Amino acid sequence: MMRCKGYLDRLRENLLVLDEQIANARVMSKRKGKYANALQWAKTLRDLVQLRNETLEKIKAHMLGRDETGAVREPFIAYYGENQLIDFEREFQDQLSPLDLKLKCEDCSVNSVEVCNRHFPHRYEEDEDVTLCDECYQKRVTESSGESEDAHTTESDVASNIAEPASKGEIRVMLQSARLMIRTLKGLPIDQRIVKLEELLATKFEVAPGMEPAYEAYRGVLQKELDDLKASNRT
Repeated sequence: MMRCKGYLDRLRENLLVLDEQIANARVMSKRKGKYANALQWAKTLRDLVQLRNETLEKIKAHMLGRDETGAVREPFIAYYGENQLIDFEREFQDQLSPLDLKLKCEDCSVNSVEVCNRHFPHRYEEDEDVTLCDECYQKRVTESSGESEDAHTTESDVASNIAEPASKGEIRVMLQSARLMIRTLKGLPIDQRIVKLEELLATKFEVAPGMEPAYEAYRGVLQKELDDLKASNRT
């Protein structure tokens, strides 16, 4: 059995133990004979399955949090992108993951766990979300940067003007900042929280080139919280 180090490690260990117990209880509940006690084992199996469901729900709540009603949140686009269910399962795979976590790149058709949703903001056109591998993503970034440069711009100018796209780590930092802001506001009444969130969303900051996706993800989390508050306030 693995050595536990943290909260999710212990829940993962619980799942391994429960899976073993469920498999054993399933076998015992089907045994026949004078001393089989199949009914009692069937009840035990039911209780073990319920306990495993509760453990899975704890892991999900730890990852996604809860809404105003106390219910565990579902994976949402602002955090995971257009493939929110797949990306959530990838993060959840250390606990339990029956799904195929590979996605197909729209450009080169490679199937890989490295393929994910990429956001391309455009100044004069509608923003674009595309499922790409790392290599094809870099190609698109390079091509879009080259098209936007003036024909007389030198190669050195092009290199200096290409913005480094926001990394997953930078996006996660922005999402953590949004969640910290939401936790900070939880001590206020709902009406005041709604006002504060509306003020935050109404204020638009200038962001460094390449950081637009991270900033939009930050705003997406705040907008989701604002929508939830307004919905609960109406009821």
